[in-house]
Amino acid sequence: MDEAIDLYRKALKLKPSWEDGWWSLGSITYDEDKYVECAVAFRHLAVLKPDLAAGWTMAGLCEYKLRKFDDALESLTHAERLGFQETPELSRQARLHLALVLTKSGSFERAITLLAELTHLDSKTPEIITIVGIAGLRRPWLPSEVPEVERDKVLKLGDAMATVMEGDWKAALEKFTQVLQAYPDDANIHFRYGAFLQSSDNDKGIAEIKKAIELEPEHIPALVGLSTIYLNKGEVQQAREYAERAVKSAPRDFAARIALGRALLHSEDPVGAARELEAAVRFAPDSPEAHMNLAAAYAQLGRKADSERERRVFKKLREDLPANDGSLRN
Repeated sequence: MDEAIDLYRKALKLKPSWEDGWWSLGSITYDEDKYVECAVAFRHLAVLKPDLAAGWTMAGLCEYKLRKFDDALESLTHAERLGFQETPELSRQARLHLALVLTKSGSFERAITLLAELTHLDSKTPEIITIVGIAGLRRPWLPSEVPEVERDKVLKLGDAMATVMEGDWKAALEKFTQVLQAYPDDANIHFRYGAFLQSSDNDKGIAEIKKAIELEPEHIPALVGLSTIYLNKGEVQQAREYAERAVKSAPRDFAARIALGRALLHSEDPVGAARELEAAVRFAPDSPEAHMNLAAAYAQLGRKADSERERRVFKKLREDLPANDGSLRN
């Protein structure tokens, strides 16, 4: 293998545009645990073939091994934007490791969405259960970093959430009941249970999310979630109050700003809505939802040119979302 690596290096010096050579060098160095050279090789390949999802995936896997999580996130996001068009095993590894780096970076909801997609394509696995449990608890951990005292909680919550992803509602209800009995004072567990109940019992779902806020008054996902729920129910004042609490607790959280902006739009306060949604765009310029709602605020204010600009940005961002994603991703 060392001789093969040396020969590929020499060949690539003679012909840097040799795509198969970069793939072979990257593959061999990956197998030999030479992750620095592996990452360099696959990044070279990505420059030569930017539409090759497998090249981006392999670069991301090497970068993950090196604990270069920002680089891994960039590479694996490229693979996602290309629709994970690669072999089934590479596609699975790409989704799994993207979920890992998203969780590590604090993008918990995106990680959960990705794991749900993976579960639908395959089935729940011990890896998925662990990662979704960590993301559900909103902890920026890798599986190897989970403290011993938290392992049981991670696995119980992860199993309940993964069972929801499989579509087994009866078993999921039983598992959520068990994890709540074991950990009744964890706000994140109440929030996840409430989100699960929303599909079948709106009132019970709201009650569980409110328990999360009782336990943790500045639980931003719960505050934003309740604002969204009440807005959908037409209870605008309630929606506004929860959104205002979210913004007060986390003024730089773009989801909180969007929630308040939407509530203000429905309160016939387009000036206030535009202010909040402009802040959301500053904090998350790649959020389609922020631009879409800002366009609506500008339209209410009669700012036609600004509204049209934001609609164009929204359309472009939607087009750039991964091909397998049918939802607005925050």
